[in-house]
Parts: sequence; C-alpha cells; structure tokens
Amino acid sequence: MRRKRRDLKRMPVFRRLKRMFFKAATFLAVKASHVVDAVMSRISPQDEERVKLLILDDFFPGVLSAFRVAEYNHYLEQIPGTEVHSIRPSNLLFKSKGSFQDALEEYSQLYPEHARKVRRFNRNSIPSANLVYTVFINNIYAFIDDIDRGGVPFVFTLYPGGGFFLNDSGTDLKLSRVFSSPNFRKVFVTQKITRQYLLDKGYCRPEDVILIYGCVLPSQQLSRLPLVRRRYRIDKPTLDICFVAAKYTPRGEDKGYDVFIDVAKRLCGRYPDINFHVVGNFGPSDIDVCAISDRITFYGLRNTDFFPEFYSKMDLVLSPNAPFVIAPGAFDGFPTGSCMEAGLCGVAVFCTDPLDQNVAFKNGEEIVIIKRDAAEIARIVEPYYHRPEMLYELGHKGREAFSSTLALDVQMAERIKVLRAFLDK
Repeated sequence: MRRKRRDLKRMPVFRRLKRMFFKAATFLAVKASHVVDAVMSRISPQDEERVKLLILDDFFPGVLSAFRVAEYNHYLEQIPGTEVHSIRPSNLLFKSKGSFQDALEEYSQLYPEHARKVRRFNRNSIPSANLVYTVFINNIYAFIDDIDRGGVPFVFTLYPGGGFFLNDSGTDLKLSRVFSSPNFRKVFVTQKITRQYLLDKGYCRPEDVILIYGCVLPSQQLSRLPLVRRRYRIDKPTLDICFVAAKYTPRGEDKGYDVFIDVAKRLCGRYPDINFHVVGNFGPSDIDVCAISDRITFYGLRNTDFFPEFYSKMDLVLSPNAPFVIAPGAFDGFPTGSCMEAGLCGVAVFCTDPLDQNVAFKNGEEIVIIKRDAAEIARIVEPYYHRPEMLYELGHKGREAFSSTLALDVQMAERIKVLRAFLDK
C-alpha cells in the first residue's frame, strides 16, 4: 500500500488528476445504473404507455414465418394499441437468420407502417397490457410466469408443432401449467385432434376451446397479383411438381421429402417432360438425386412474395408427410401450411391425412389424399399427367374450397371477435 502511494505521488499532477477523474466517473456510472434500475422497478403500469393487446413471440419479426406475419399484422391493423414484443433469436431452425434488429430491418422494409409497434421483449411491459396473446405452447409456456406475476389475462393459439406433442409428458407438463393459470381465458385450436386432446385430458372446459380449422395465411398477398396460370401442353412443355417444406430431420421424413424424391425418380424414368421443384432448406446432398439432377431444382427458403409467381408455373404440390417422426406425438396440421398456400394459388394438392383431420375438402374433387407410398403415388399421378385438364379442374375447385376456408378475413373474424370481447371488459 505504501509503495502504491509513493508511486501515486511521483505521478505528474495531470496524470493523477486524470486517474482520479476516471475512478470517480466509473463510480458515478455504476451508482447511476443502480438508480435507474431502482426507478424502473418501481414504475407502475399507470406510468407507462398503455398497451391494449400485447403479442409475445420468439421468432417475429422474421418474415419467413408467413402465418405469423399475416396474423400479427392483422391485429396491428385492426386493434388500436397492439404491440408485438419478441425474444428473438431463440429459434434455431433457420440458424437465427440474423438478430432481432436484422429481422426488424427486413420487416420494416416490407411493413413500415407497423415497424414502430414491434419491440424487443421487456417483462416490465406485461403489467401495462389489457390482454396478452401468442401462438404455440412453447411460446405461452415461456412467458407464463411473467404473465401471472403481472396478473394479465391471456388467450393463445395451440397450433401443431411448437412443442405440442400428443401423449408426451413434457408437453402435458406445459399444458397443465398454462391451463391452470388464473389468467387463462380462451384457446384457439386449428385441428379437431387438438381440441379432443385438451378435452380428454381435462385441461379446460369445452366452451373455452374455440376450433378455427386451418391456419392464418397471407391469402390476400398470395392472390393479389393477377397472374395467369401456365398450363402443361398449352403454355409450357413440362408438367411441374413441387415440394415445399422446412427441413427438421436429416432426410426430411416427417415432411415426406424422402418419398417425394422416390416419386420423382420413378416418374422421371417413365416420362421425359416432368420436372420437380423443392422450396425449403433442402439440397442435393440430403438424398442422392444424381440420377435426376437435370430434372430437379432447389430454391432454398423463400419469403411469401416469391410464391405467387412460383405457383403460377406449378401443376401439383406433393406432401407425403407423416406424424410421430420428429418425436413421439409430433404431428402436422392438415393440410400443411405450404399445401394451403399452394391451394390458394390454384395448384392441385396431393397430400397425406394419416390422422383423419380433413373436415373441409372433398377428396378427389378439391384435393387428393394419398398414402406415404411412392409407387402408389406415382400410379395416382399418372392419369393426371395423361389428362392434364383433370389436374386443372382439381386445382380450380381446390382454390375455391381453400379460399372459402382460409381467406384471411374468414380466419381472423372469430379471433378478432374473441380478443375484442376481452379487451372491452
């Protein structure tokens, strides 16, 4: 200590004053941060700007999640006082695709009118809200403790995926915690199997489960461009079959990518004018496609604005997806979101329905339900290849059926009605 003091005395006056100044500045900065923290912790909900509807999420404002963008934007447009707060990045599927700020900048370019209402999550904002909303069990479970501490009522949508597995102890633990909250009000479900599961397990009363079949999609964006469909043998020389999905497993068995490639190889071996197209984070190294490399195109992950033009050139979308592959109890909605988007654009939809979820579409007239069998799928497709007018009739009727069920206004009407009822209380 004496040596340290002697060294300090030997320092030039300017250096001593400079050192003392920085020590004092550091001390004051630390104290100031403590004061700010203390003040912020004492801010009452009345001191903050009131948020009517607070939407919480772990991926938004990422634009790759088209259904989130469509639904959340609709709330931002229709319900004054709505904000979206995000804990992004937490979703590893797309390898984060950039930080929250990166995602917000991209979102702002597309939707500048909403950008100022999208913020990083701050738990202090929950008590100031009238109502909280989110989608997926993982999301609501991540926020439930903060919601209960704030004493704010909440509504959420329980989609397939996002941590929701049938007869899974981890899922049941999350569901039990969420539905036992005194702040739970209503849950939207999109599949009849989900509704039955909640009722069979006794998680909530029938009147608290609202079934809205399908999914919220950017239907207006998909159909707003007056694109003319290009038809095989009339406007183009090839029949074009597509597969659209994100990759969750190495070979994509859950989405049926393995079966799709098998079908492609079979049909390419028989017909020289059928081409195949893959949209999603799949590539030629996932499953060997050397034998058909000149007949298959990979596009990577794409945003919504890519699809109207893309689907105008597609004749058929194939989705041989399977449940319980990612994990026991994991399943997709029927049809998958990509099939819904393709159907809205007039593409003929061929998909599996292993859990018997179809409640809206006439098999063989508006949609074709297939099994996960490549040989059988190839046999089913062949008559449509020989008589493409059958394919276009199927696509036309399918588009009408998808639009009547999945149009944005149709999907959002009941959701808006329920949320407004709680906001008006």
